[in-house]
Amino acid sequence: MKKLVLVSASVAVLLFTGCSQKNPDVDMTNKTQKVETTDSSNGMNSNTSGMNSNNMDSNDMSTNKSPQNDKNAVKYLISDLESKLTPIYFDFNKYNVRADMKPVIEKSATILDADKAQKLSIKVEGNADEWGTDEYNYALGLKRAKTVKDELSAQGVSTDRMMIVSYGESNPVCTEHNKACWQKNRRVEFKLLP
Repeated sequence: MKKLVLVSASVAVLLFTGCSQKNPDVDMTNKTQKVETTDSSNGMNSNTSGMNSNNMDSNDMSTNKSPQNDKNAVKYLISDLESKLTPIYFDFNKYNVRADMKPVIEKSATILDADKAQKLSIKVEGNADEWGTDEYNYALGLKRAKTVKDELSAQGVSTDRMMIVSYGESNPVCTEHNKACWQKNRRVEFKLLP
């Protein structure tokens, strides 16, 4: 029986490990291509050699409108806007917006409704502290996110741009077991997406 198990294990190891070569040899020394085309009007062949496959049109190099630059600009914009957004905090076991958080939501709405943010989607993330069951905290985080979404909508932010998600207690910003830490975890945060 031991031999059968040993043989089976050996066969399994051989099947799952292969002889693939991770870095195949590729000849990159000859970068010149020969292109042969047929002119359909007179049936003559024309050869063009010496075209470098790595050559780019000089106009392509002179513009800053490359996809990479666009991606970097969007990343920078998202980072800049997110740094200006403040979390919305909630009382224990509550999902209604506290009076001291209303100005924070108004400021967030102004940032999120600005012209430069109009093309970005907004993920409204609800969170809870560690008190209660996972299911309860998930539902509470969802209610908090929906409340903030509704408040932003009342301030003029398009609901088409917003989505809500709840992390319940699974996304704490503080892991100590005290009131100050639990208060930091009862929050809604914003993430911007292209």
